[in-house]
Amino acid sequence: MVRRTAGYLAVLLVTAYLFFMYNDTVLSGILVFVLLYPVLSGIYLAAAGRKVIPGLHRVPPLGESGKQIKAGISVKNISGCMSLRYEFLLTVGNKGGEKRRKKRLRGVLPPAGEETLWCRFETEYCGIVEICLENVKIYDLLGIFYRKTRWGRTAQIKVMPEFRLMPLEVSRRTREFQAEAQEFSQQRRGDDPSEIYQIREYREKDSLKDIHWKLSAREEQLMVKERSFPLGCVVLIYIDYRKEQQSEAGFSKLLENVASLSVTLAEEKVIHMAAWYEEKNERIVRWRVADEEDACDMVWNLMEIQPCRDAEKARICYEDAFRGQEFAGVVTVEGTGMMKKDGQPFDFLRL
Repeated sequence: MVRRTAGYLAVLLVTAYLFFMYNDTVLSGILVFVLLYPVLSGIYLAAAGRKVIPGLHRVPPLGESGKQIKAGISVKNISGCMSLRYEFLLTVGNKGGEKRRKKRLRGVLPPAGEETLWCRFETEYCGIVEICLENVKIYDLLGIFYRKTRWGRTAQIKVMPEFRLMPLEVSRRTREFQAEAQEFSQQRRGDDPSEIYQIREYREKDSLKDIHWKLSAREEQLMVKERSFPLGCVVLIYIDYRKEQQSEAGFSKLLENVASLSVTLAEEKVIHMAAWYEEKNERIVRWRVADEEDACDMVWNLMEIQPCRDAEKARICYEDAFRGQEFAGVVTVEGTGMMKKDGQPFDFLRL
């Protein structure tokens, strides 16, 4: 605006100089026009100031880490008689991050016109990327003066990490670990008396306690009840995300490691639980993961996590939430992405 105003003043001074040097009717008309231009521009901008309506309806909700994202900004001129020249200021950056890239989009809309402006940007980190429409400038007919309107509209894109299988060894103890659950396996038997896996004919060495007496009487042969194997969460993935560890790179690494560990456990048919502290509601969020779809849903919701400021309160909530509950192994993922098993760093994870 300063440069444009300086340019206008320079034109005004040159026109005034020529007017006094030469007695010409044309120069008189030009000088009058230049003098009245700020007033005419002000009237035009007052009428056109809010005639351009932007929208972020074409911003995709999902993206992939390391790939380009294409977002559309819709622009509509609600004036039926004026063409409008505009300029948008967009800022793009990860939620909670310090670095934000700026993009300026310019164009001219005819009366009652509408168009979509497309911008592309790379995603360096996974997590939530925010696109914020900071302000809109409407220029006068000659593009000298403008009126700025602040919008502050924001759209979010969740950039998912790549789900990679990681080196992992699952011990027999973990595979056979029985945890309390409301679901039971349809593929393997166990020793939970509350649910029946299947009924079969009596075999030698079967316990008499397992005989189904009513069915045996009906079938006129001994029938045995096999107990079910509970599908409880045998491994806990705890996300310990603290305020002092907050960074774009660290959070991206956290998401990548949680996603890879969860999908690997799902591939190994190990039902597990992901949990994190929600400071706003002072509670532990728990997410049961049995397959890859559950893992994707869990990571999608994990992106909304806020860094914890009170580590002591988080510890108390953690102990209350899991008091009396046992797991075959606990893997902690810190805000920097570092993973620990039962509190100790590892080079190779064996559960």
